Amino acid sequence: MRENKIIIITMILNFIVAVFKLVAGLAFSFSTLIADSIQSFIDFLTDIMSLIANKIGKRRANKNYPFGYGQVYYLANLFTGFLLFLIGIFILYEFLFFNAKFTPNMGIAIILLVVLLLKSFVVYLLKRFGNNYKSELMIEAAKESKADFISTCVVLVVLVISFFEEYLPDFINIDKIGSFGMAIYVFYTSIKMIVSNIKGILTNDVQNDEIKREIESQLKEFPNLQFSKLRVIKMSTYYSVFLQVKVDENISIRRYISLEKQVKSQLRAKNRLIRFIDIEPV
Repeated sequence: MRENKIIIITMILNFIVAVFKLVAGLAFSFSTLIADSIQSFIDFLTDIMSLIANKIGKRRANKNYPFGYGQVYYLANLFTGFLLFLIGIFILYEFLFFNAKFTPNMGIAIILLVVLLLKSFVVYLLKRFGNNYKSELMIEAAKESKADFISTCVVLVVLVISFFEEYLPDFINIDKIGSFGMAIYVFYTSIKMIVSNIKGILTNDVQNDEIKREIESQLKEFPNLQFSKLRVIKMSTYYSVFLQVKVDENISIRRYISLEKQVKSQLRAKNRLIRFIDIEPV
């Protein structure tokens, strides 16, 4: 719940940033900034998808989904990747057919500086609370926000160069070059995202032996529980752990529940990538 609250806050800030960029880009006919605003909207949509995926992905395993709902992370990221690819096509269309003349001015520079301050605050929140809560979801969101921050820095550089465009050859249009660069970057990011998540969907049943050995050593600290089966499955940026345990007949139900909570707490504390843990007594 705590990480969801932080993501909602950063999601609102990302939306404000995207609107600032879009309005300023349209008002000043700055096509590079318009392209960058679209990427910021994708950052906002990614936060929404992360919230949905996080809610669904935490559901316990059942008969229909014996390994849990972790694949929803791949599907959410895959959807975002396809959407980003379509956005790349739109940016490329804008590069080819957006002919309004951009005139650089200090007003848009101030807007960009405000946007950079907001975006840096978003990155700070996600990184700080991501480490505090051991949330890989927030850490990944921080990386995406950092990429958006860097792209806005590129827009600022394009703006600065535009002030000196009169000294450049007539055939060089800095704004056009900037928007084309944005299109290439979006295409690269989307294709990388699509390929990695398709690969994840197809191969996520492969166990991670290194983490498995790490978990086995930790389970030895619970002598009252005999673990008969351990399976570790990669689910997007996280891991799901499935355990079968033989319980001492002399242990009360209350004691067993307490031990189960201790096992889950210790495994998550040792490795923040372990998100889903299902323990089945036999």
